[in-house]
Amino acid sequence: MIGQVSLRAAVAFGLALASAVSAKPPQAVVDAVRERAAKADFDGSILIGDADGSYTMFTTGNAPVAPEAVWRWASITKQFAVVLAMQEVAAGRLDLDAPVTRYWPDWKSKNASTITIRHLLLHNSGLPQPDESPADSDGVPAFYRSSASSPQASAAEFCAGAPRAAAPAEFEYNNCDSIVLAEVLARVTGKPFDALVRDRFARKLKMKSFGMFGLSVPVHPHVMPIGEFSNVDALLNMGVYGAAGGGYGTIDDLWKFDHALLDGKLVNAKERELMWNSTRENGFHGFFQWIYPAPLAGCEKPVRIVERQGLIGGIELRNYIFPESGRAVILFSRKRPTGLGDPWEGKGFSFDLLSAAICRKAGN
Repeated sequence: MIGQVSLRAAVAFGLALASAVSAKPPQAVVDAVRERAAKADFDGSILIGDADGSYTMFTTGNAPVAPEAVWRWASITKQFAVVLAMQEVAAGRLDLDAPVTRYWPDWKSKNASTITIRHLLLHNSGLPQPDESPADSDGVPAFYRSSASSPQASAAEFCAGAPRAAAPAEFEYNNCDSIVLAEVLARVTGKPFDALVRDRFARKLKMKSFGMFGLSVPVHPHVMPIGEFSNVDALLNMGVYGAAGGGYGTIDDLWKFDHALLDGKLVNAKERELMWNSTRENGFHGFFQWIYPAPLAGCEKPVRIVERQGLIGGIELRNYIFPESGRAVILFSRKRPTGLGDPWEGKGFSFDLLSAAICRKAGN
C-alpha cells in the first residue's frame, strides 16, 4: 500500500557533500520550480523551506488545491515515530538494542525476545506483512479495509502473528514495524502515540491542522485524489495506519516539523545523526528514512538528502530534508501516477525540481 524505492544503485556514499544555498530562493528559482512542475503535470502543493524558518509555497494543477488544504501524510508519519524514539533514547529510557519484551513483556510474537528496537527501525524484524493479508476484488489487503482493527489491536494481534523470518531478517518494508514501535513508545512514556505527537510536536510547534486519523467514519476532511487511483480511497480506513501512516496536516505544518528537526529543537545532534546514518551496503536505509548523496545539477558536489516517501491510495508525497543547508523541499501530489522519479538517478522530475530548488542561483 505504500510504495518505496531501493537506493542500492545510488552513487558512492563516501563522496563529499555540498553545502547548498541557504538563503530564501530568488524568484528565478521559484519560477524554475513552477516550470518543472507544470511540465510534469504535477497536481498538488510544493514547499521550499529555508534555514531561517521562512518558506515559499505554491500549488499547481488545473484546479489547484487551497494553500491551507489538509493532506493525509501517509508514511511521512513514520518520521514522527522515529523522532519520538530518538527522544527516548536521548533520555535514557529506550535502548535501541534491547528486545521489544523489555518494554512490552507480554507481547505474543514468537520472536518477541529477539526482535530489537533497532530491528524495527531498520525493517529487519521479520514481522508479518500487512500488504500480504488477503486482498479483495479491488486488490486492497484486508489489513487496510474499513472493518480492520485499530493500530493498538494490530500490534498485539496481526503483527504478533507468524513471523516471516527470524530477526535480524533481510530488509523488507513493513508497516508492522512502526505500529509495534508506537506501542513500545506508549509503554515507555505512558501515553498513546496520538497523544505523544500532539504534545511533543503539534502543540510545541503550533501545527494548527495536524492530527491523527481515527477509526470512525467520516474521517477528518482532507485532500482527496483525482485520476485512476481515486476509487481506492473509499475502501480504506485511514485510522488503521496509526504510526505507519495515519497523520494529516497542511504542507506548512510539515515544514514546521522539518525546520524544528533541522534546527535541533526536537532531538539532540548525536541522536539525529544516528537516525540519519546509512551506507550503500544497507541500501542507504536509515531509521524509517532513506539517506543518500545525490548529484544534483548546479551543485559542485553530491548533496546529502534525507528522504521520506508517503503513498496511500491516490496521494503521493515526498519530504526531502537537506541537513547541510537547513533547507527542505516538500511535494504533495493528489494524482497518480505522479512519476516523481528518484533524485539519486541524476534524471527525472524530482532530480530536476530539487536541482532548481537547491542548487540554482539567481540568473542561471
